[in-house]
Amino acid sequence: MRRLAFGAALAVCLPGAAPAQEPAATYCGGSLVAERFETQVGPPPRGLVTYSVVLRNGLDQDRSFVLVVTATLFQRPSSAPRTIPAGGTTTVELGYQAWQSGVAPLRGDRLAQVTRISCR
Repeated sequence: MRRLAFGAALAVCLPGAAPAQEPAATYCGGSLVAERFETQVGPPPRGLVTYSVVLRNGLDQDRSFVLVVTATLFQRPSSAPRTIPAGGTTTVELGYQAWQSGVAPLRGDRLAQVTRISCR
């Protein structure tokens, strides 16, 4: 058991030892990458669950896109066109909902499934 813990600690410390993390999703022929979808659950009594996505433009030119959230969330982003500069990243707030006991918040793949992005 001790050797396993030491090996795991060593793997975390060595550069390149951990496998590269796959992007959460890609859009627009792979030029727009959702690096991660984030879910933050606030404590009761207010208990709000907020959602966002970190997007990266893999092109050497600005990338315009439209993002639409199909889930029932409050303060979903408008469907107005947005632009990410060449090679840049941006965080887009996807909305929020009240946390409900017994109902799991959207995470990872499920959040990606309700996020639609199209590019011009």
